[in-house]
Amino acid sequence: MGLGKLVRAKILIYGENGLAKKTVSCTFNPSQYVIKNSVNYKEEQELGADLSRLLYLSGNKSELSLTLYFDSATDDGQELMVAGIAKDAAASAVTDKTEQLVKAMRVEGSQHRPPQVAFQWGNLLFKGVITSLTETFTMFDPFGKPIRAKVDMTLKAEEDLKTAKLSEPFESPDRTKVTTIIEGMSLWQLAYEEYGDCEKWREIARANHLMNPLDIRPGQKLKIPAL
Repeated sequence: MGLGKLVRAKILIYGENGLAKKTVSCTFNPSQYVIKNSVNYKEEQELGADLSRLLYLSGNKSELSLTLYFDSATDDGQELMVAGIAKDAAASAVTDKTEQLVKAMRVEGSQHRPPQVAFQWGNLLFKGVITSLTETFTMFDPFGKPIRAKVDMTLKAEEDLKTAKLSEPFESPDRTKVTTIIEGMSLWQLAYEEYGDCEKWREIARANHLMNPLDIRPGQKLKIPAL
């Protein structure tokens, strides 16, 4: 049984209606891609002790880093250079493709922000926005027109917190605990850390009989109710 047709990696560029309006296919598939996940912690020093503890603040969006390769001569089915001799100079400039990615970093229409994009290859569909992009042109025709390029690109994942399903421990039905307020903490921050929604500060205030959400102080213990 022979191998199936080669599936090219591609970048999808979405329109305001949420549907992909442009597809930019790679000439050569990437040799690797890197997905970075990270969270933010604050180190809290215990008074009178050499010990400290890490206080979870928030999670960061996942980031995808990869290098894409484009070759307009190969895409056009032509063979431009043989042993360094120009054979055909009819291929289009590779910038016809790379410029579409550059445009995906610019503010678009009524959205007042750059469009969403997605990297799709195999079972991976990483949707987000382009946060950095570097073009390197590595081959030119006899007239200086770029025909081969590599693009180093980073995408940051983007999702709607209102519709994203929250994972444990936020959804635990019987989770109840007590936390100690530290300097600079607010009910809004505490609600986001515990429930993933800063608007749920009222639940904490109600459980602790707080009439004023600003009426908290360092060292105060608050009950975090289960939702």
